[in-house]
Amino acid sequence: MRFDGSYRLRFNGDSNLPLDETGFSSGQKTWAEHRLRLTPKIVEIGEHDAIEIQASFDILSGEVAGDVANDFRGYGLIDRSQRTGLKPEGFDFRYLFTQIRTGVGLLQIGQMPSQWGMGMVANNGNGEGVTDFGDPRYGDIVDGALFATRPLIGFMGPKSEFAQHVAVAVAAEAVYRDRYANLIVKNGGGLQIGDVAWQGVGALVYDASESTRAGLYVARRVQTFAASGGDLHIWVFDAHLRHSQELRGLVLSVEAEAAQIYGGTSHAPNLSALGTTRVSQQGAALRAGVTRGQIEGEIEGGYASGDANPFDAQANNFQFNRDYKVGLVLFDEVLMFQSQNAARRLSDPSLLGAPPPGLDLLPTEGAVSNALYLKPTLRFKPPMLGGAFRFVGSALFARAPQPVLDAYQALVSSASTNAFGHAAGRNYGVEVDLGVGYHARVKGPLGFEAGLQYGYLFPGDAFTRADGSRMPAAHAMQVRTTLVF
Repeated sequence: MRFDGSYRLRFNGDSNLPLDETGFSSGQKTWAEHRLRLTPKIVEIGEHDAIEIQASFDILSGEVAGDVANDFRGYGLIDRSQRTGLKPEGFDFRYLFTQIRTGVGLLQIGQMPSQWGMGMVANNGNGEGVTDFGDPRYGDIVDGALFATRPLIGFMGPKSEFAQHVAVAVAAEAVYRDRYANLIVKNGGGLQIGDVAWQGVGALVYDASESTRAGLYVARRVQTFAASGGDLHIWVFDAHLRHSQELRGLVLSVEAEAAQIYGGTSHAPNLSALGTTRVSQQGAALRAGVTRGQIEGEIEGGYASGDANPFDAQANNFQFNRDYKVGLVLFDEVLMFQSQNAARRLSDPSLLGAPPPGLDLLPTEGAVSNALYLKPTLRFKPPMLGGAFRFVGSALFARAPQPVLDAYQALVSSASTNAFGHAAGRNYGVEVDLGVGYHARVKGPLGFEAGLQYGYLFPGDAFTRADGSRMPAAHAMQVRTTLVF
């Protein structure tokens, strides 16, 4: 039996972002947040099998001091608009599952995290220090059973090298929580059933070595939204590849993920026609890196399809998982708050009488969406103090495949306009992110991290105001301390 866990404390400073032509702002400049997460495990290892029982829950989580963001009528990330860090609301039960390894395969049963590839679509949100900037916060969680095996060994024999590296997994799941569903929701002082989403999942993986892996993930999802909010029925196809090798003192690596989602939904603000909205979305990410000694260079590119009309019978805006991080400011702050503000304004009863269906999915919650980006990164660990210090710098160049329009402005003006009422542009601008961290192993599993991260966005024409001027530059800063045990 062992108790793993972590405690993180963050002090944040952001721009008080202007979000529309009226001067309504995010309202949040400085605040502190923390999280205490425990992951107890019980492991029993036999001669031919192993059984592991694992749980995870957050004892404390949320803001503890400073500013809270303005109210967005409950749309988007409401955690930024309330102080729950020392209240019962900060407790979060995440998962409890059993994992059994036998000579036949691996079986997982219970409430468990969901992860695939780089985490672009399915991301468990676990780990500390797994991203250069920002923190994974949420994680996809499912209830059900998963079975994985190496089926070719039975046909080709245990001595076959190829058969030993081909695995197949199948799963039947009910989604407990992810970006698009919450099975349990709070209603007043109690709990009730919210969105009910069922998934059938299959995966084929070829893992030639620790450094080489390729696979295909396929999921069929059928969902009924809470409060008679319509349904969703989609297919998800997601391919992943990872490879690294050493060449003349250099370590070269490449990793890629590409996904296609298609299907239909009636949970969408379709004002042009009643009935089902067709879903067709594409996303991809590619990283290539080279490492020599204590210096590492990497370049990442990504694409998420956009949607030029949020109110027609097409839903084409692909969203990366909200725990997939590419920076500190553009997606995690500016576009997150602007999309929440659009949902807030569209929910005004004086506008449409009742909020249109699917309005809860309009906020991006910090996810990459409607974007084509390139992000070069340089990492350096100086040899002093055993390489405990780590310096990171990156630049994010981002454009939009579709005009960056604001859903509220587009509705009231019947034109492709941005959040400030100006003609929608496509250039998000350039973001520069810098970070320094100190990592130390105290004893055994006990470790400590402290650091500082800073991001600055030079806005592009996607943020042009009605008078032709640009939105002021935006910044985000985070002072970080983490204890891992």
